Amino acid sequence: MTKMVTGGRGLLVFCLGMALAAGAWVWWERRTTPALTAAELLETLPSVSGPSSTDKAVTTWAARARQDPRSVLAWTNLGDVLMQKSRETMDVAYYGRAEAAFLRALELSPDNTPAITGIAWVHGGRHEFERSIDWARKAIAVDPNSHDAYGLLGDAAVEMGDYEAAFKHYQKMLDIRPDLSSYSRGAHLLFLTGDTRKAEWLMKKAIAAGAAHAENTAWCRAQLALMLWNTGALIPAEQAAEAGLAQAPTNYHLLAAMGRIKAARQDYDAAMEYYKQASASAPHHEVVVALGDLYSLLGRHDEALKQYALVEVIHTANRAKGVKGSLELARFYADHDQNLAEAVSIAEEEYKAYPNVVAADTLAWCYYKRGRYQDAKRMIEKALERRTPDATFLFHAGMINEKLGDRPAAKRLLYQAVSLNPTFHPLFARLATETLAKLGS
Repeated sequence: MTKMVTGGRGLLVFCLGMALAAGAWVWWERRTTPALTAAELLETLPSVSGPSSTDKAVTTWAARARQDPRSVLAWTNLGDVLMQKSRETMDVAYYGRAEAAFLRALELSPDNTPAITGIAWVHGGRHEFERSIDWARKAIAVDPNSHDAYGLLGDAAVEMGDYEAAFKHYQKMLDIRPDLSSYSRGAHLLFLTGDTRKAEWLMKKAIAAGAAHAENTAWCRAQLALMLWNTGALIPAEQAAEAGLAQAPTNYHLLAAMGRIKAARQDYDAAMEYYKQASASAPHHEVVVALGDLYSLLGRHDEALKQYALVEVIHTANRAKGVKGSLELARFYADHDQNLAEAVSIAEEEYKAYPNVVAADTLAWCYYKRGRYQDAKRMIEKALERRTPDATFLFHAGMINEKLGDRPAAKRLLYQAVSLNPTFHPLFARLATETLAKLGS
């Protein structure tokens, strides 16, 4: 089973009325869910009867665990497929269910490497990266060639801004077994550190390698599309997303990526339709914000406010399910001039724990919105150190330098932003162009 941590924070996090009727939120429990026992897991496991291979696997392994409660294989595989289910549904409640299965496997066999890495996977999904590291190291102590454990160590290193360590862990993973999981991780890290050509090449190798679950390949196609979008290659980006949707027409990541691409091409009706389809399966932060921004751009302010009101509902629900990390919320506040003191506090806490380039950029933008321009410059310089091909970073840097009166630097950075990706954001790309005109470029 390929253990991948996705969808939290990272380079390709998307920049994406009022709370819906209670029935629309059945997959969000509004209280902290206590740790499940294995018996409670089987008693409360939602019925999954869909046609997907994951649904069938959940049913199969749950039945085997009921038939033979001492089967280590049954409990380990049940944990794996429940984590896969969390990827496919974007429902973080599956983390607790998977954890219960993995812990039961470890009760029966304490040195079971797949179950140990499974626990590391759960903690990584919850953004508890220190704990993920501890469990991944336990797995490697038992099995020095644990492919998945090295991948999870690399994931944690990326989040903590230790990119040299991430390269080391991902290379070890690739040496042990080159597959979709190791190729895609390497591609993400290469892109994050500025090597776009190798990143795209490696992501294509990940797609070609395939995986047991179609969702894993669909995720890689979405990441390739976003890599291309990030560098302004809109036609290839759209082609990559179309190829993915032909294979997985309901995949959340592909729908969200296509929404972003259509918005960049100013086909706003199509973009909103893709975002709505993605949100129907999982009202996730990135899509809710992206849809709200399009409504705002089109002057549909009441509809925009309804989308924005969902943001805190989503984050509150995720925290209740044990997921840490609020960097996206800080960025949302800064982008929309809301709760700016709280945004700075959140971003400072996040950067202190995980000093990666995305956290540095977010903190810089929060400082900028609070008028702390010298602090903003200090942080944006850290964000730019890796030459990440993200026009948003360059836009933030240009706006910060403009406030500090450094017109040449501001013009250069804003020009780089719109040259890299002229439509990097439906609202801020226009502001970048307007600011350039004001500066006389």
